[in-house]
Amino acid sequence: MSNKEAKAHSLLFMFMFLFVLNFSLSQVDDLELLLSFKSSINDPSGFLSNWNSSTPLCMWHGITCNNFSRVKVIDLVKKNISGIISSSIFYLVEIETINLSNNQLLGEIPKDLASSVSLRYLNFSNNHLTGEVPKFSFSLEILDLWGNLLSGKIPSQIGACSNLQELDLGGNNLEGRIPSSISNISRLQILTLACNKLVGRIPRALTKMKSLKWISFGYNNFSGEIPQELVGLVSLSFLDLAYNNLSGQIPSSLGNLTNLQHLLLFGNKLTGLLPRSIFGLKKLIEIDLSDNYLFGEIPELIIKLQSLEILYLFLNDFTGKIPNALASLPRLHVINLSSNSLIGEIPSLICNLTSIVVIALADNNLSGIIPPCPGNISKSLTVLDLWKNSVHGPILETFGQDCGLRNLNFQGNKLEGSLPRSLANCRNLEFVDIGNNKLNGSFPYWLYTLPELQVLGLRSNKLRGVLHSSKTSHPFPKLRILDLANNEFTGPLPKGIIKNMKAMINLKEQQSSTQYMRGIYYPYHFNLTVKGFYIKLYETTTTFASIDLSNNNFHGEIPSVIGKLSSLRGLNLSHNSLSGHIPTSMGNLTNLEWLDLSSNMLTGQIPSKLIDMTFLTFLNLSNNQLTGPIPQGKHFNTFENGSYEGNLALCGFPLLKACNNDGRKQSPSFLKEADDSETKINFGWKVVLIGYGCGLIFGVVVGYVTFKNGEPKWFVTLYHVKYHGKGRR
Repeated sequence: MSNKEAKAHSLLFMFMFLFVLNFSLSQVDDLELLLSFKSSINDPSGFLSNWNSSTPLCMWHGITCNNFSRVKVIDLVKKNISGIISSSIFYLVEIETINLSNNQLLGEIPKDLASSVSLRYLNFSNNHLTGEVPKFSFSLEILDLWGNLLSGKIPSQIGACSNLQELDLGGNNLEGRIPSSISNISRLQILTLACNKLVGRIPRALTKMKSLKWISFGYNNFSGEIPQELVGLVSLSFLDLAYNNLSGQIPSSLGNLTNLQHLLLFGNKLTGLLPRSIFGLKKLIEIDLSDNYLFGEIPELIIKLQSLEILYLFLNDFTGKIPNALASLPRLHVINLSSNSLIGEIPSLICNLTSIVVIALADNNLSGIIPPCPGNISKSLTVLDLWKNSVHGPILETFGQDCGLRNLNFQGNKLEGSLPRSLANCRNLEFVDIGNNKLNGSFPYWLYTLPELQVLGLRSNKLRGVLHSSKTSHPFPKLRILDLANNEFTGPLPKGIIKNMKAMINLKEQQSSTQYMRGIYYPYHFNLTVKGFYIKLYETTTTFASIDLSNNNFHGEIPSVIGKLSSLRGLNLSHNSLSGHIPTSMGNLTNLEWLDLSSNMLTGQIPSKLIDMTFLTFLNLSNNQLTGPIPQGKHFNTFENGSYEGNLALCGFPLLKACNNDGRKQSPSFLKEADDSETKINFGWKVVLIGYGCGLIFGVVVGYVTFKNGEPKWFVTLYHVKYHGKGRR
């Protein structure tokens, strides 16, 4: 081998040695940095159990290496880790992606973040991070800090991050204004600042950011008008300015955003007519202009929006008729025009909407009959809400075997006849409210079999007859709210139905967490008498249970099995003809918040076990025939006289009538003594009144004689001076 070849081999060997040495040392560096990170967090699930020196670094859970075995990716999404974020991970030389989202991390984001020169993607969203937004690494392309507890202002240094394509700082507590330097990020495509406390006007400088496709500024405190200059954002497909304090009219220049698919301006103070230019946006999928002050008619031009799927115009001042053009939108599956001033009949053309999911026309001035088509469209239709209109006539038998309805609300109309039996085909029904109408006939027993029914409201109709026990083994398997008040039902309370209402027994144990009844696009609202007040519940939890059978003609005793409904929050049996004792088992209703048994014929004592109902804040036992002492202690000491008035033989606090020492009602001798005392008092007052009357007559006569003779002169003179003085004034 020549000297040249020997030298070449030596150099190659030294190079390989140095490379291996550097490789080994670099892996040691990465390992130490990651172990430092691990030492600062808690790992109750044991996901990081193989993060140790005996396991090759690139085989650690959540770690991805590059071709040179250097750490490139840390992915620990939803791993239930907690603790603080060590700054060591930002010194990983080759790191490009760090994703620690959806965990329980605390503390501040390390300032060393700005030192990383290789980091491209950082996601700390949905944790509990605090402090201010740190300065960013200039190399970052995607930064997601959504859903933390960050405060302070958006740093002006953000404008220097020229590589940013996606910036998400929403769902925090950021304050102040959007820094104008943000417009320097020319490559930015997604900008999310929603759900903060940002103020001021929306910067017009945003129009410099020609790459913007997504703007989400909803749920802040921005004011002023929507900038006309937004017209320059020709790539924009998503614009969310909802729930701010924006005013003025919707600028017609928005019609130039030809790529716009989602326009969300709800919850502001916008006024004026709908700009016609909007109806030229042929790519629009969703329009939500609800909860503003918009007025005028909904134009037939809406027919141009052939891509439209969701239309929210509720809570405005729109007038006129529902445009027939809506029936010509083939992809439309949500219509919500509730709470406006719309008139006329419901267009029969809606029967053509074979893909419709939600029709909400509540709280308008609509009249006429319900179009005979719900059955034709009910395969896709899940919500039909006509609450508080003037729709009349019968509900037709049009619901077919493939009915997909979940929410049917006809409350507050003028509907007549009986409930159509074909509704039994709607096996997915969860909510039925047809209260405050003119329905007649007997109770629709086929409702017992609906497997998903949770809310049933038939109050204030003309329904009558006896509520018979069900022939089905488990009637109303999921029913939680039953309102049959203000009808003409008679007979005993249906013991067989009550004892089988399984959904009202240990309801909280059946639910892993508190949830609200709502569809994909629509909440379930319900009118209910709560603690003596008829109110509207805009959202109902899945653990809420209530029974209202008031203002009927039920008679007989309250069945003791009612004590099994331990999840009840409200019970109203008032204004019936119920008799017998209040069952002691009612004390088992420990979740009860209101109890109204007033205006019946109940007898006996108030069970002392009712004291165990620790959540009870409203009690009305008035106008019955109850006797004996009122239970004392706990919340019972907060109820006032009105809870017990009309029960002449009750005694004890808060009534003035005291009980004797052994806690029983007053003995006849005591009552006689009280009556005698009352007689003496009455006699004393009679004497006083007789004396007062005689004295008054005597005084008038003497006064007349005195003035007649002009004596005494000083008094007569003084009287005349005052009298004439008043006359001049």
